[in-house]
Amino acid sequence: MKWVLFLAILLIMEIIAAIVVCKKLKQGRVRRIIRLFVAIVMIILIIVTAKFVLFPPVKELATTGEHQITSKDYWVTLDKEDPLSKSGRKRQVQVRKWYPVDGENKELPVIVASHGSCDTIDNNVTLYRELASYGYTVLALAHPGHAASAILEDGTKVGVSGEYMKEMGKSQPQSEVEDAARLFQKWMEIRMDDMNGVMDDYRRREGDVKFVALGHSAGGSAAYAMGRVRGDVVACIALESPCMYDIKGTKDGDFVFDETDYEVPLLNIYSDSSYSHLREWKQYKNNAKFLDSDKGLYTNIHYEGTGHLGLCDLSVASPLLTAIMDGGFAKVEAKTQLKTINKDCVKFLNEVVGNNQ
Repeated sequence: MKWVLFLAILLIMEIIAAIVVCKKLKQGRVRRIIRLFVAIVMIILIIVTAKFVLFPPVKELATTGEHQITSKDYWVTLDKEDPLSKSGRKRQVQVRKWYPVDGENKELPVIVASHGSCDTIDNNVTLYRELASYGYTVLALAHPGHAASAILEDGTKVGVSGEYMKEMGKSQPQSEVEDAARLFQKWMEIRMDDMNGVMDDYRRREGDVKFVALGHSAGGSAAYAMGRVRGDVVACIALESPCMYDIKGTKDGDFVFDETDYEVPLLNIYSDSSYSHLREWKQYKNNAKFLDSDKGLYTNIHYEGTGHLGLCDLSVASPLLTAIMDGGFAKVEAKTQLKTINKDCVKFLNEVVGNNQ
């Protein structure tokens, strides 16, 4: 926080300095050249300072597990056309695999992670690294068109789909439930196809494995869906996510949910952004049911003092952007919050799979 404030003050001082210098240099060809040079230098300084204000240097959080970790990228091409591409290319998913240097533990489930809307493959990289240090293999996906940036195997960079941006702006789940239900189903189909493709590919190469589905925001919604449709998913972790897949239609101005119980353990994590609204926001009806359920498979955690983006790594990568989008700075320091998420997720997984490493 102090670093961001310092850079913001420096940026203001640079702007003032540029104005003062340019005012003193009034007439003449030499003075005009000097003024232009000063203006260019000041613009460069302002751009560089602004970059550091938005994205200050961040030291990677140390892992706490016993394993040294590494990562590698690979790609999975689906046997279908990319619905968010106008080129007609096959849908291709970038996967970043985090795993222990000393070898993957085949006894543990593989964690498949889906990022939030307009986020990246490193959405919760601090958590991915931490889980790998405890012996887990983590497959983090980048959903082309839903991600701020994804890279295809040939090096092509894919940003957020304009169509997806318009859909997010149009979605009004409290008032326009029919449109919202249609969009939720469309988004889930795209993400579920990606996750199914990656899981099926991994099983073809590695054999009979189990999975844990994990995600933040819309990614967590897709994680819940995997717990519904795949028998090889043994648990789900959702970081502030409505059960979009459970919405099967609408009736009398409300969503119609699949209200049957989940048959796998769920870790449901919330920030201040949604926790107090779970019983009033229509798309969170099933989440509210988890709070009231006496079924031992549901674990609910509310982190006070942080917002929606405080549950992912943008909170450390760009505290200022996080504060703008969350409507204010979090009361809990970002690194402290991420460490807490790591601890709770490791505990949950170890209880689910009996990993005592």
